Amino acid sequence: MQSLPAELLEMIGKCIALDNADEDCETVRRSSLHALTLSCRKFHQIFEPLLYYHLDLGFLHPLNTARVNLIIRLWRNPEIANWVRSLRLYWSSGEPIPLDDASHEDYERIVYFVSRVLDVLFTPEDFTKLMWRHSLLEDWSLEAWLGLLFVPLTHLESIEFDNYGTASRFCDILYKAARREKPFHEDPPFPFLRKVVANCGEEGHGIHERFITPFFYLPNVQSVTGRALWAANRQDDEHHKRAFELPPTSGPVRFISFEQVWRCTGMVNWLNACRELEHFSVEASVPIDSMDIGDPFNTRDLYQALLPFKKTLKSLSIRYDWHYNYCLDMNSGLGASQDNFPFQSFQEFSALEHLTVRHAHLLRVSPDSPVEESSLGRLVDRLPRSLQIFVIQDVLRDSSRLISELLVVVQNQCLFPHLKRLELIDKYADDPPPSEDESSDWVSSTIDEQVNIDLESITILARECDARGIDLVWDMGEDTESETVSETESETEIETESEAENAWH
Repeated sequence: MQSLPAELLEMIGKCIALDNADEDCETVRRSSLHALTLSCRKFHQIFEPLLYYHLDLGFLHPLNTARVNLIIRLWRNPEIANWVRSLRLYWSSGEPIPLDDASHEDYERIVYFVSRVLDVLFTPEDFTKLMWRHSLLEDWSLEAWLGLLFVPLTHLESIEFDNYGTASRFCDILYKAARREKPFHEDPPFPFLRKVVANCGEEGHGIHERFITPFFYLPNVQSVTGRALWAANRQDDEHHKRAFELPPTSGPVRFISFEQVWRCTGMVNWLNACRELEHFSVEASVPIDSMDIGDPFNTRDLYQALLPFKKTLKSLSIRYDWHYNYCLDMNSGLGASQDNFPFQSFQEFSALEHLTVRHAHLLRVSPDSPVEESSLGRLVDRLPRSLQIFVIQDVLRDSSRLISELLVVVQNQCLFPHLKRLELIDKYADDPPPSEDESSDWVSSTIDEQVNIDLESITILARECDARGIDLVWDMGEDTESETVSETESETEIETESEAENAWH
């Protein structure tokens, strides 16, 4: 093995360091790398940096005395901190660090380190300095210590969060970096960081939008993805607005994809922070234990925020999950005109290839909608010529006008020469609310009624699609059959989104 080229040995080491197939094997992976470093001088030079390539402080690898000492070592040795390229972090609200095995000497060293580090992070008059000292040395806050870990990792390329609850100390660091405040006032912060993933695996909990927003202002972040997010409330008081104020600049983020966004009105703040967005995907949701939608989804504000990306946006996906739809129907049905306000024309979005929107966001379906049908115009006149994949979610029982509009789109192939897939997904095609009360019966009856579609119109549309080589799929859910013309491209949509995301990873 010693005769192998150094480049190949480094590739082998990275495969070991980044093997995430089984998180329980983290200790084995690190032991394997450590054993290689002890084999010979050549292996030590190649594999020692890879011991630090990926730091996993996720749920199965909590912070302890040894890892606090690692944080101290990274601060004192910038060349070692530069070896860290990938980071995974986990914390829960108010969780302290278990330091049962710490000696008196450990405590003295930690106290001295904290005093020196706080002088680096804050000016003498900054009152936040005292709050940090309390969090680090009295509360032994896991979140605060992970915030300290993050600061010296200037060569970090990707970071993944799985946290919930308070993140005020980590937010302090992120907003300092976004504002170029001390200690980030001299050099661009985290210039190699390209990928940010934020998930929350705790049922009913989520990460707040304000925690993610600063990443949009870092110099090289390209991709921001995740699930279970609390969107910022429009009614935030002035104190919060000032505390989380960011500079009026835009960043290089091009790929945004989030599922289960609660209180979602369109994520306009994130869009305003982008320069050349290429992919935007958001799924509005409601917490499973709630029926309150809160602020309605605002397609008008979202459309205005998307206009600067008419020449760059390649993929757009706006969806409601089943619980959001359920709450919308149970609360006010089609009368929720704001949630069902149609988008304006996408015709000028010259790069848009993949479009996923709801039936109600295409056509006027609400009788009390403030928009007039005449002002929308025909669907064929509102779609981009670049369109390749067109997915319509939450198709309503009365879909005759939608089918009629789509028939015109398909028949005018000269206007959409690249269109190769048309997919219609019935409302509640995904899993209905798992409840044993009367609401389940209500949803089941709703699904049964939706099957009553105009099969003759569908047959005509399918024939026209088949004649033009367009793959038509109608997804009615698990309990009904899906009409399809061709199955050879059944995974085209998934592959398209995956390829787009991989471009930034």
